[in-house]
Amino acid sequence: MTTDQQSLWSRIQGLVIFGWIVALIRLLLEVVAPEQSMYFGVYWMMPLAYLYYGMTRKWDDLPWSRVALSIVAVAFLVWFLPNAVSYNIAAFSGWEHGRFSPDAYPAFIARDSGITTILNGLMVSVVTGVGGSAWSIVWSTLLIWLPGHFRRRKLQTA
Repeated sequence: MTTDQQSLWSRIQGLVIFGWIVALIRLLLEVVAPEQSMYFGVYWMMPLAYLYYGMTRKWDDLPWSRVALSIVAVAFLVWFLPNAVSYNIAAFSGWEHGRFSPDAYPAFIARDSGITTILNGLMVSVVTGVGGSAWSIVWSTLLIWLPGHFRRRKLQTA
């Protein structure tokens, strides 16, 4: 592992752990209060984490391209992986409420075997991973990179 990769992990570790905690709470809510689970999740909570990173100036030294790369890594770990687990648990447990309703997400291939069920869960996870990446890049640009960019410009002109 290169120093740059270690640096990337050390920068995103807090966001990933926070996102996993949120995803775990969401999955638990799916079990105990499925009708309330839609009001809590990474789409709602991660912008708060990005706001915290922006306010604490944790990534002020990064150019936008590094922020975006870091956030795509976060989105893979926080959207794709937890959703791969959640959608497969739901499919094999027979959950058909909320986001797991057969009408809520498409069956990319017929779910007639365990393998195709897993593949469907993975495909939904890919879609949510891409959506989570776009969502996160927008929010991290607004809440992390822009404030840091303006602070750097202010220091340069002073």
